[in-house]
Amino acid sequence: MLSIMRHFRSGFFLSVLLVFATASGLAADTDTLPAEKARQAWASGNFTEALSIWRPLASQGDPEAQYRIGQMFENGQGLDQDIELAMNWYRKAAEFGYAPAQFRLGLAYLQGKGQPRDSAKAFKWLERAQKQQWAPAQYALGLLYLEGMGVDRKPAYAMTLLKGAAEQGHAGAQYSLGMIYLQGKNVEKDPAKARKWLLKAAEQQHLQAIYQLGQLDNSNKSDPRKIRLAAEAGFAPAQYDLGAAYATGRNGLDQDFGQAAIWLEKAALQGHAQAQFDLGWLYESGKGVQKSLDQALLWYRKAAENNLDQANYQLGHFYEHGLGVEKDAQRAFNYYQAAAGAGNKEAQYALGVMYDLGNGTQQDFSKAMKWYLKAAAQDQPMAMYAIGNLYANGYGVSKDLKVAKKWYCKAASLGLPQAKQMLGEKTDLHMVCDNPLTSSPEN
Repeated sequence: MLSIMRHFRSGFFLSVLLVFATASGLAADTDTLPAEKARQAWASGNFTEALSIWRPLASQGDPEAQYRIGQMFENGQGLDQDIELAMNWYRKAAEFGYAPAQFRLGLAYLQGKGQPRDSAKAFKWLERAQKQQWAPAQYALGLLYLEGMGVDRKPAYAMTLLKGAAEQGHAGAQYSLGMIYLQGKNVEKDPAKARKWLLKAAEQQHLQAIYQLGQLDNSNKSDPRKIRLAAEAGFAPAQYDLGAAYATGRNGLDQDFGQAAIWLEKAALQGHAQAQFDLGWLYESGKGVQKSLDQALLWYRKAAENNLDQANYQLGHFYEHGLGVEKDAQRAFNYYQAAAGAGNKEAQYALGVMYDLGNGTQQDFSKAMKWYLKAAAQDQPMAMYAIGNLYANGYGVSKDLKVAKKWYCKAASLGLPQAKQMLGEKTDLHMVCDNPLTSSPEN
């Protein structure tokens, strides 16, 4: 399920707010004939004409014209891009009380754009804008107060602000409210309210809302029509879900690896880490695409750059075994270490093996045991078996056949053939593993 905090990742939050500010900007404009003519020229891309109208208006103190010139400097529209000059023009309009300029200036202080970061000034200008019921400012402050970013958390105030923006038709606020009610974040879960707000956002073509409604439809079964609609509109999570549905033959779709590859690639090209990994797997296995370890490596690397632990593990496996690359135990160790540190149980086991054997690193049975135990805690049977071997042989620990038997039994209970063989192929596991009087395996 998507979290509303996706807005805050990698600066996406601020860019989303800027989009909504631009889209909603006309609501606060002054209705004069020259101003309308300038807006029409600007909308059609005729920035020279727009500027010729707004410059004299701005010099007469018209706040909308000052704001628009600030926009043109910020975006390099008809003027050389100059962030400092843009902020100067925004400040002029903001001091006149123009809400869109106050909002832009607040965001600029929040992200340190054109001037040093200053949370106090950021909140001052955002509050001034929201007091004028400027929906983008209400939305921004709502999310900031909800999560306590640069300010103390105030969930009740955050909800008031988000509702204010949502009731004015702000799609981002409507989506956020839907997700808050869906997840029960600082409120009781309320599926009906969640659906209500998500529908309102979806009616405005908010892709995340469309996608989320697809996830919710029909008693937790994803609706492929809504997922496809969001995917075709370019929403990466929906493209990934559609690709995954084709790969597995779920949600009413026939299994089709060719279609899976098409949709996974669309999401992967937008930086969706899991799609990059899954596309790598398709190339590694030759499903839906021509088998290519080079392409598999390319996509695994991209997913690893996005900190996907599975990808780091897979790259470690490739370098350890020389799949499409020269064997390199040191690089394998490094990739395993990155994935293991992120909690990947297969990487934790693999890292334990490397310490156990002294492969790619100095042999260290204590560190091997450390990583085996972490993997075993996540029910990795090979790690349990390896722990049994360390105790059975007294490597890094005192030799203890009873403890070894305990770990062999754990691994055998998960169906590991090696552990069953160690205990005896025809052994009744219940009798051997649950009875303290039975003998321990001897090596």
